[in-house]
Amino acid sequence: MIGFCLRVHVRVSCVLALSLVVWLAAGREVQASDEPEEPDYFFLTGGPYTQRRNSPQVIWGNQWSWTSAGGLRTRDYTGAGRFEWGLSDRWEADFEFGALQLQERVNGVTMFSESGSADLLFGVRYRLLDESFAPFSLTLGPQVIAPVASRRRGLGSGEVGYAWDLSAAKDWGGPVFLAASINAALTPDVPALPDGTGREVDLTEVVWSAALGLRAVERSTVNGTHHDVHVFIEISSTRVEEIESGERTRTTQGLLAPGLRYGFLSRGGSLTEIGASFPIGLNNEAPDWGFILQFQFEIPGSE
Repeated sequence: MIGFCLRVHVRVSCVLALSLVVWLAAGREVQASDEPEEPDYFFLTGGPYTQRRNSPQVIWGNQWSWTSAGGLRTRDYTGAGRFEWGLSDRWEADFEFGALQLQERVNGVTMFSESGSADLLFGVRYRLLDESFAPFSLTLGPQVIAPVASRRRGLGSGEVGYAWDLSAAKDWGGPVFLAASINAALTPDVPALPDGTGREVDLTEVVWSAALGLRAVERSTVNGTHHDVHVFIEISSTRVEEIESGERTRTTQGLLAPGLRYGFLSRGGSLTEIGASFPIGLNNEAPDWGFILQFQFEIPGSE
C-alpha cells in the first residue's frame, strides 16, 4: 500500500511538473539582461543567502514521513514555520516555530500518538563571504533553542539547547547552482527520566545537507513579472542523540530527496514560491519515504 501511494504521488507530481514546464517554456525567453534571483529555496539544505535590509521572508513547510518494519508502522508530521528579517544586507535575524505529531501502530493497533508544539529557535546569521567578491557565499551564526516541546509526551528534551549554523553556496548565474549546510546542536544537562530525575546527560545533534539545483525555466513577461522553475536533488544526514528508557541512544539517518519548486516574482518585487520534495530513506534508521510541501513569501526591503 505504501509503495502504491508513493508511485501515485510521484506520477501526479511528474505530470504537474511537466505541464508547468511546458506552459512556462511557451512564453517569451529571458532577455540577456535578466538576472536570476539568488536561489534561496531548499527543502533539506540551509542556504547562505541572507535577507536584504528590512526585507522579511516567511517560510512554512509541511513534512510527513512513514516507516514500516514488520507489524510496526510509524507516521511523523512536522509543520515548521520560519521568519527571517534582514537587519542589514549581511546580518539576518531568524525565528522558527512549529508543531509535531507522532504516531506508532503495531498490527493496526495504535500504541503511541502524541501531538503538540515544537521547540522555538532564535538565531542570527552573518554573511561572511559573498560571490560579488569571493568564489562562493558563506554564512554562519549562533542559535538558541527554547524548550517548548513536551518532554513528558515524547516530543522534546525539555531543556534549553544551543546550536551553530553554517551554510555555503556557489551560484554561477546560469542553470546550475550548489549549496551545502551543517548545523551542530548541543542540549546540556538533560535528565534521564521524563519527570526531571535521574542522571543528567548532554545530547547532540548534527545535520549536514547538500543540494544540486537546476534552473529548468526562467521566463520574464512583458508586464514585468517573472516565472521560474527549479529542480533539485538533495542528500542529507542526521546524527541525533536521544534518551530512551533512561539511556542515551544514537542514530544516524540518511535521506535522498528529489524536488521541484515554482517561483513567481511580481512587478513590485515580491517573491512567492511553492515546492514539493520526496525524501527517500537511505538506511534502516531513516524513514522509508516522505513528502514535503513548502511555501515561501518574500517582500523586498525598504530603507
